[in-house]
Amino acid sequence: MTQDRTRALAELLSGGALGELAREAERRRGLTDRVRAELPEDLAAHLVSAATNAAGELVLSMTSAAWAARARYALPTLGSQPIRVKVSPPRAGSRNPRESGGGAET
Repeated sequence: MTQDRTRALAELLSGGALGELAREAERRRGLTDRVRAELPEDLAAHLVSAATNAAGELVLSMTSAAWAARARYALPTLGSQPIRVKVSPPRAGSRNPRESGGGAET
């Protein structure tokens, strides 16, 4: 019975709206990893996420306004794509900067 339930969950996650959501999450995770690899190590540690918006801009979410400002200075190293930087502070009690709350654009 457990195998049937596992298979049913796998089928749910691979198709339909949940499947699309899982693929989008993986795409964003990959983009964040690629951007993190291009940033200096100190900035990379404070990158919460990277995504593209409907206008085709790269949107970087940083852990604080100070790190967002530093990221703006590093932007020329990321190429010619338009870039926005926003702040997504870590959740209360979280030590992992990748676990973010809301996002205020800067």
